[in-house]
Amino acid sequence: MNPEIKVVSTRSALQHFIKFPFKLYQNHPYWIPPLLQSELALLQPETNPAFKHSAVVLLSAWYDGEMVGRIAGIINEREAASIGEKHARFGWFDFIDDKSVSAALLGRVENWAREKNCTVLKGPYGFNQLDKNGMLIEGFQELGTINTLYNHEYYPLHLAALGFEKELEWVEMQAEMPLKMSEKISNAAELVKQRYNLKIHQPKSKSEMHRLGYIFFEMLHETYCHLPGFVPISDLQRDAYVANYMSFLPPEFVCMVMTADNEPIGFGLTMPSMSRAMQHANGHLFPFGIFHLMKARIWNDWGDLSLLGVKEAWRKRGVHGVIFNEIGNTFIQKGIKHIRINPMLENNQNVLTLWKEFDHRVYKRRRTFSKKI
Repeated sequence: MNPEIKVVSTRSALQHFIKFPFKLYQNHPYWIPPLLQSELALLQPETNPAFKHSAVVLLSAWYDGEMVGRIAGIINEREAASIGEKHARFGWFDFIDDKSVSAALLGRVENWAREKNCTVLKGPYGFNQLDKNGMLIEGFQELGTINTLYNHEYYPLHLAALGFEKELEWVEMQAEMPLKMSEKISNAAELVKQRYNLKIHQPKSKSEMHRLGYIFFEMLHETYCHLPGFVPISDLQRDAYVANYMSFLPPEFVCMVMTADNEPIGFGLTMPSMSRAMQHANGHLFPFGIFHLMKARIWNDWGDLSLLGVKEAWRKRGVHGVIFNEIGNTFIQKGIKHIRINPMLENNQNVLTLWKEFDHRVYKRRRTFSKKI
């Protein structure tokens, strides 16, 4: 039996769309619920500037009055301009273990994309690289970071059966922090700093974090623009990210490497892990979710390495190691004993090799899939 597919066109339907995974993953030990208000803001044109340059369709699947799946179709015009080809993305893709449901949802997005002259359908992706991207293919019995998707093991099997093939693959690592950074790492970082007359800058306040947010986004574009899957972020999107997220990051977990002339050349964004706190919040910041999140910022022995980037001209001069050493020392000082690293492309050797001196393991893999349409 084929499900009924409905276009999400009302606020009530959007709320059902957002709440569906809360039912699908209810009490699941490894799924991390997003904040409902954040999801609502992401999926409305009034609050997400990405809608100004993106065509979006939201669909839900139903059996006998019960929602059994959902999907978003996205065509980002800035991506099309960047790669010279019109691709469609699918995201927010969740469904029961029924191939009629997954086929119906993807089929509708595929038809929608073809009508808009797209040549490829790929995903799961959000609007850009700062959204949650990539379907989990290994590590289903592990807790991840709040910036990643979780999905049931049957998801990638459905995609393969529907003719989707591997596009990109990411690895996620977990590492144990030593009691002290090794002399090898510390000495190498100090040597690089002295050789190029570099200095470390840490923001001292939330207001400074807000100001530095614009510098981070400039460097983010320069350091990530060459990577596959990158989508240029508009000024309005940048402003929204800075306003909504930079002030939440603890300043002491952020570092920037600068030249003697105060030119920023690299950055590291880390934070105490919010994964368990988000599970306790269960989608709601108030009345009690905020207390779980604030507690996790202060008392936590788990940390997340969110973003690390170095300008291309400095990429082979050891600056990654300088940032890595600074991050490591911060984690040790704050009592962080275990680290989860956000997804890295499987061939990103500049970052992957940094962990060879640590007790570490690849604990998750995720993949995006594509299909010519």
